Amino acid sequence: MSMTRIGALNVSTTSYNRAREIVRNKPEGRKTAQEVLASLREMMPGWTIVTDSADWSKGVRNIEIDYDVLERMAEDPETMVKFKALIMDLEEAVPALEAWKEEHPEASLKFHFDINQQGQLQAVAMLRTLLGEEVENRFDLYEHHGTWAGMITRTLDALAQNQVTDADGNRSWVV
Repeated sequence: MSMTRIGALNVSTTSYNRAREIVRNKPEGRKTAQEVLASLREMMPGWTIVTDSADWSKGVRNIEIDYDVLERMAEDPETMVKFKALIMDLEEAVPALEAWKEEHPEASLKFHFDINQQGQLQAVAMLRTLLGEEVENRFDLYEHHGTWAGMITRTLDALAQNQVTDADGNRSWVV
């Protein structure tokens, strides 16, 4: 997969080119952060894109994006291209997440991506323990990890090694 470097981030060249075309073909004029959020939701059907983690849904197609990032996107077309490309790249991780969730139904996996105020992207996996507690695991994609799909699969497989079985044979995650 061909990658394009945008600042400190690498995105697929396909996503970058697609994002650049989307931004280029939109009419000029100042947008609001709410309009940017609406355009991201339109661009990524089937995803839950929110500004508050309390609003993300179950499943693996969740993105939480800081409101300040939305405002920066509204003000600067290059920032808009950067984050739209980054968000489009997340689609490639979905098949790996869905496959892992299917193979480990006892984990009750909920997953979301988090773009924080500094514009850094993290992935967040929530797993349920035997005691019913949700355990949060955050991880970043570093350049040497390759793609989100590969890094997520490796990370979740490592977490799968931290399972225990109770007396009734139920599998769960170690805190």
